[in-house]
Amino acid sequence: MKRSRAVLAICTFFFLAGCLQSQVIDDISLIQTVSFDKAEGNKLRYTVFYPFFVEQGKESEIGMEHRSIISETPEEARSLLNTRSQKPLRYGQLRVVLFGREVAEEGVEQYVKSFYRNPRIGNRVFLSAAEGSAGKALRFKEGVKERIGMYFSDLIEHNMDFENIPETNMHLFLFDLYSDGKDAFLPLVKREDNELKLIGLGLFDFDKMVGTLDMDQSFIFKLLLRGSDKGTSQFAIPKEGGRGYVVIQNIFTDVSYDLITKDPVPEFNIHLKMKGEITDHTGEFNLEKEKDIKKIETVVQDQIKTVSKNMIQQFKEKEIDPLGFGEKYRSRTRNWKQKEWKETIYPEMKVNVDVNLEILQSGAIE
Repeated sequence: MKRSRAVLAICTFFFLAGCLQSQVIDDISLIQTVSFDKAEGNKLRYTVFYPFFVEQGKESEIGMEHRSIISETPEEARSLLNTRSQKPLRYGQLRVVLFGREVAEEGVEQYVKSFYRNPRIGNRVFLSAAEGSAGKALRFKEGVKERIGMYFSDLIEHNMDFENIPETNMHLFLFDLYSDGKDAFLPLVKREDNELKLIGLGLFDFDKMVGTLDMDQSFIFKLLLRGSDKGTSQFAIPKEGGRGYVVIQNIFTDVSYDLITKDPVPEFNIHLKMKGEITDHTGEFNLEKEKDIKKIETVVQDQIKTVSKNMIQQFKEKEIDPLGFGEKYRSRTRNWKQKEWKETIYPEMKVNVDVNLEILQSGAIE
């Protein structure tokens, strides 16, 4: 009898707890996306996006609501927005934080730290930068039922998993931000023709965005950063009377960095070993011929090598190190001094890039 009562009490507890949780969710609005833009008076325009249910007879649809406020800190902004919202706004489902270009160029550390300190927000929230206004990039026409928070986070995650964007999130961004030997980067988005699309990467000097990479450059950056088994890029192949194009999908890339000399200046050898397949081409090549395959391999290898070296040179000129040469140098050197590395050693550093591409197959495009 006592056992039956105990079981009944436990079941009642879980039933009541479940009901209580359901009531709480129904009584609050869960923010999925936050955007930051510059406003007058050195303040910020803070915009939140959250879903709500629209009753239509016996059915209901998920709509999307956004609210904006001008404030100086994210928490004050949320508090002010709560004075205008029918339901309390909470960060329980926050997925993406988007910074407008002006905010990103001025510095994002204080805003990222504010979210990082909030125990209701997970470390794997995606951060991103926008061309132009972040708030406007996320406002779609009436009737769009897609929940922008889910859509935006899925867009970033899909491109990290299968396309040209290297992995990043709030935790990884802060890790790079505070590293002495590496600089941070974020996905870069733009709104075009009422669509939100990824256009590359924003590059940071500490917390300020100082440069960008397009999607083709991001493909090569992703290979150089950690290697990858995903990503797609188009390459121009010279031919008689002009040039043709091939699209290569990366299947596997292994990257290694060798520090071959330290003095008087460090010299690195980067080795890229790639395997890929041709998924499309403009028709000028016979992919059943070994000669044509070898020509494509050679040309693409040279192009990746050239783009890689030019990219690294641009990083040095902007005094940023998103590939983490500093971390690699420090791990092999005693008496590391971050200031000396950045001001004296890094600008003079030499880098050689070796690319070995093997095209495994050309798919069924013949």
